[in-house]
Amino acid sequence: MRQLTLQETEDMLYGACIFGTGGGGSLTDGLSLVRKLYASGKAVMMISVEEVEDDWLIASPYYVGSVAPPPEEVRKRLEGLPILPDEVSTLAARALQKYLGKEIKAVIATELGGNTACAIETAIQLGVPLIDADPAGRAVPDLAHTTFHIYDVSISPFALANRFGDTLIVQHAVNHDRAEQIARAFAGTSGNLAGVCDHPVDGKRLKETVIIGTLSKAEQVGRAMRLASEQGSIPAHAIAKAGGGQHLCHGIIRSASWQDVGGFIEGEVTIEAYGQKQDDLVRVWFRNEFMMATQQDEILSIIPELLSILDHKTGEPILNPSCQPGMIVDVVTFPAPAAWETERGLSIFGPEYIGMDRETYARLKTGNAPASK
Repeated sequence: MRQLTLQETEDMLYGACIFGTGGGGSLTDGLSLVRKLYASGKAVMMISVEEVEDDWLIASPYYVGSVAPPPEEVRKRLEGLPILPDEVSTLAARALQKYLGKEIKAVIATELGGNTACAIETAIQLGVPLIDADPAGRAVPDLAHTTFHIYDVSISPFALANRFGDTLIVQHAVNHDRAEQIARAFAGTSGNLAGVCDHPVDGKRLKETVIIGTLSKAEQVGRAMRLASEQGSIPAHAIAKAGGGQHLCHGIIRSASWQDVGGFIEGEVTIEAYGQKQDDLVRVWFRNEFMMATQQDEILSIIPELLSILDHKTGEPILNPSCQPGMIVDVVTFPAPAAWETERGLSIFGPEYIGMDRETYARLKTGNAPASK
């Protein structure tokens, strides 16, 4: 077990948001949350998967929603309601504990990104450790996109909570897709933000189903970004090296657009890569997270690979709706966790998810993936 300093926690969040592939929650909000916790004298304890006891109850607290503002009708209905001081993910965790009649002994982040701060906050508030692992190895758009789904760990029962104090226990969901629909419907009526605590699982099963060491890897990447920035070197190069990834391009954003589509944000960022023809734009398409990068008729990266757009000067990750024309950026990609490269993994979160042929990923790995989306 290791007690993280504020600097180590911040490095971890920066790295988690780099692995957040343009989504996964706000880095600014996540940093603000952990700084507030540490300023109050609290700190997060992190344990390895090996330290988890087989009979422990583990669960995943996080939030679900959209950066898009709620419809006017919803906003008016919520006006005047009291707002609770606790984070919605912690409210959901407490509701799940109460329903199960058993204490959660440790928490695991549901994904990497700003959402990781929710797991940190819940761990601190419940007085339990945070596990150095997660079931995604990145940020993902759907509740179904977890290794828990790959290995058939039930998402239910799960708890939902909003900042106004409404809580809901879903005793059973038919599948992960139905759970996603239920959670997003609840978030939609709550102002596009709701806390979730799901996948209650014992320690023994957890060890068989998650991606190990992802938070310490995120910490290494965040530290590499910080040190490179302090030393005046190019952070993107240090980030790619620390994360075992690849630097795809350096250039200027020429256009960026997005829209709310059924509770997801979908859009495209076009980047003019320096040193290449002006009409040879790199196009990055996203659905909550960056899904695919193309250039002319070639796919440069596609899910389940990780794809991130970074500020060139600082190396800080840029959330997809925050990409703006004129920004000088770097694009980096990281290998997919092995679980996502299995047939089961690709069937859940591979090119088919965005309307491409599943074999597109295999062709990319062999250097022959034409862009046909």
